[in-house]
Amino acid sequence: MANKEYKTEIAEAYGREFIKGNIPEINELRCMACGNCVALCKKLGPNVLEIKDNVAKVVRPEDCISDAACLVSCPTKAMFLMSKHDPENPPTSV
Repeated sequence: MANKEYKTEIAEAYGREFIKGNIPEINELRCMACGNCVALCKKLGPNVLEIKDNVAKVVRPEDCISDAACLVSCPTKAMFLMSKHDPENPPTSV
């Protein structure tokens, strides 16, 4: 098996380093648009999420520091994992 080389971008927050490139996935059927994740993300600084069409959505993926704080704030566990995206080709904003 050949070794692969990956380029990563590091974000510093809360006195720790996070590897950027992961964004939350949101199960739209479980999301009740409570806004906990949006408020926490905004309070912590990245401001990646917004409520759109009664569901939390990633609207600024390029600002995500991949700390997963939003996941633990979700009472219905609608945000269940952080998926990788290509920093050269990030998902489009809503």
